[in-house]
Amino acid sequence: MYFTKNALVALALAAARLAVATTPGAPPVLAEVEAEVEAEIHARAPIPSFKVGWGQELQNHDQANHWVVWVEGESACPAAIELAKLVDSPCGQSFNLKGQQLSLADCSGNEPRSVHGSGGSKVLTCGSNGKNGRKITCHGNQHDIVQHGYCQ
Repeated sequence: MYFTKNALVALALAAARLAVATTPGAPPVLAEVEAEVEAEIHARAPIPSFKVGWGQELQNHDQANHWVVWVEGESACPAAIELAKLVDSPCGQSFNLKGQQLSLADCSGNEPRSVHGSGGSKVLTCGSNGKNGRKITCHGNQHDIVQHGYCQ
């Protein structure tokens, strides 16, 4: 979706340039429009180059189940980041993965449908992606995780 918006912005800029170039006496507003578009693009959070796995950690330190996130494709144990108790929503909880500030968003019930970046814009789309109910067994003093899906 982010790429599509950027493509539309590029198309709009090209159309504006064409309109100014072909309209005699047109006001020189193109530079102002380009500056606004550049500011908007830079204000958006970068799209993560990784997937965000999410699910529930079973009975951690306080004997309550928690929502957790991790980098999908990497070990969730012990790298999972605890967001909230399972009785609370995981959405709106800020977390940091690989140096990027993110949050789960657009919950339907307690199931996130997207990940937003630090600027509040959508950067990833979430779904079960065939992982719903997948058990991740953690060893040692870690607790198991039931994956609900991942965001990409």
